[in-house]
Amino acid sequence: MSTHLRFAPEILIRLGEELIPHPDLGVIELVRNAYDADATRSVVQLHNATQPGGTLVVEDDGDGMTAEEIREGFLLIGRSSKPGTPDSRSSRRRIGEKGLGRLAALRLGRRVELVSRPRSEPGVEHSLVIDWSDYEAVRSVEEVELEIVSRPTSKAAGTSLTVHRLKQGFDKEQMERLARAMRLLTGFFNDEVTNFTATLIAPQFEQVSSAVNHSFFDECEYKLEAHLDEDGYASAVLYDWRGQVITRGDHIDVAPDTSSGRLQSPLRYQAPAASFELWMFLLNKRSFELRGSKRRYTDLRPWLRVVGGVHLFHRGLRVHPYGDQGFDWLDLNLLRARSPELRPSTNTSVGRVSVEDPDGLLIPKTDRMGFQENSAFIELREFARSATDWAARERKRIRDSERLGKPAPTTRSGSGPSVRHKPPHKVSTDHSTVTEHEGQTELLPLAPSPLIRRHEPVLPVVPLERLLYRWLATRGILSSALAALPVAEAVGAAESQALTIAASAIHSESFGVEALDLNEAVKRSLSALRPLLEKQEITLIEEIRGESILVAGSTSDLTSIVWNLSANSITSLAHANDLDVRSILVRTGIAGDRAVLEFSDSGPGITHVDLADMWRPGVTGEGRKSTGLGLTVVRDAVSDMCGRRPVVEEGDVSADAYGELGGATFRIRLPMLPEG
Repeated sequence: MSTHLRFAPEILIRLGEELIPHPDLGVIELVRNAYDADATRSVVQLHNATQPGGTLVVEDDGDGMTAEEIREGFLLIGRSSKPGTPDSRSSRRRIGEKGLGRLAALRLGRRVELVSRPRSEPGVEHSLVIDWSDYEAVRSVEEVELEIVSRPTSKAAGTSLTVHRLKQGFDKEQMERLARAMRLLTGFFNDEVTNFTATLIAPQFEQVSSAVNHSFFDECEYKLEAHLDEDGYASAVLYDWRGQVITRGDHIDVAPDTSSGRLQSPLRYQAPAASFELWMFLLNKRSFELRGSKRRYTDLRPWLRVVGGVHLFHRGLRVHPYGDQGFDWLDLNLLRARSPELRPSTNTSVGRVSVEDPDGLLIPKTDRMGFQENSAFIELREFARSATDWAARERKRIRDSERLGKPAPTTRSGSGPSVRHKPPHKVSTDHSTVTEHEGQTELLPLAPSPLIRRHEPVLPVVPLERLLYRWLATRGILSSALAALPVAEAVGAAESQALTIAASAIHSESFGVEALDLNEAVKRSLSALRPLLEKQEITLIEEIRGESILVAGSTSDLTSIVWNLSANSITSLAHANDLDVRSILVRTGIAGDRAVLEFSDSGPGITHVDLADMWRPGVTGEGRKSTGLGLTVVRDAVSDMCGRRPVVEEGDVSADAYGELGGATFRIRLPMLPEG
């Protein structure tokens, strides 16, 4: 007796309702199908859909389907005809491959109605109705008969798919997710040529569109452009805010050998050809004023909240979830925490990785949540990460040269077109690289390895009276800062009492130099300030490294550092009247062989003060009701913990006038002690 495989109706649940975690992904799959059908537009409407029982309608003006195409394509779950015909009628690269995405969308409701008018059969439309309740009374899906009905029509080619009696409503969060996904699907960079628009008829879509349409790309502080050619070789260019080339990088510059940390020729990237663009911003009023911008800098943050992050575009359409909030697929935030020098984060940058992938090396996941992490995807991600690393190194090199008063040597400069960059002829073993480029030999200086200037961490000897003076000065500085707030009574008795209790907790043992966990010391110091910050409506963001970071110092000095930097930020925020966000970010991490403590705020930044001189006593106090001693205390504490005095020149105390949150960023680097 012959037989064949059969499928129980429950398989529809497994492949449909349980396949895609969010209903908006199912809707996007139907829109992507419209793109593959050569549509110029797709319109999505939701009727009475805030509660279960509503209706979803997706319409397009694409090529439509014949009855045979509905039978052998639309209804054949798990197989797609697109891989066999990768290009559409208008030579679009098709994006659907598995033939499963539409099933998840169809299962959103209890009844589906399909009407399609094929371009190849003018004046004819074909309709199909699927009632999912019919499958509840049968043992296998093959037992349910479906009928395709053909009839004349005067409408133009296209397809309409209606999902009736939605099983769940689209709440506010889901509607916002869908609106954002629809608006960003074809891009928002003002240079797209997809000839395709996707529209959601809903107020949320209009709100997202309004936010996105206020483009700020020409307000970026830096722009990175990187390219990966068809042979796997990378190149990059870094621009300033005027659009002028700062420096260029070849394959050897962009792609370091991560095993040794030195720049040398790696193997080629095994990924499809791609381009990567990253716009980096400073979130502060001062930078807008210096450029003479006509836009309001306060509008930049809402725009970045909608479009911020690095998005991945495959064959012209954005791929979820790359670039979504909380999905930092290039680890920008993690890399910045480990090495905070001049790196962008997902809330201060917008990026785009674009790839056509003609050979289909990038394979979508079955649940439509991005691509499988095969070697092609991993190499593509590594290319984008390496380009970001290169830009950070170049920005740091240029900044360090400016601080020393020397012109910054460039590895590549000019504004001519980028050429295809092959691996260098030779890589030397010292701290420079000799390359052979277009018949010329040039010497490229490389940044010295951090190991060359390693300061072995030992327990420094610090006189007790020096620790006591710093601690007493810190208490006085913090009290003065609180008293000088515009609304001094905002600091109530509870907050003053909390600070008094915290101060009394510094006992005699706190003035001894020992091995301390930087993370724990910072968290304890901040806990005393939290009630005060809440009273001032200042949001405290703590990004404390999960693993212990051992440093040599005293509890009193670490508390002095944290409290003085906090007082500086509180004062800055209190005297700024036009801030839409009042935040302080405190982060700990590791950069090379140094522990890093970083303070950033959303204030007006550092103005009218030289970054090198502000560590001297009295400099920052001019024009304020303060002594200007706080940063001097920080400098001296770091000097003792590092075991040497010129910590400003060495970069162990440093600042950016306009950092990650838009205001000042202060960075402290301390020697680390070995574990155990």
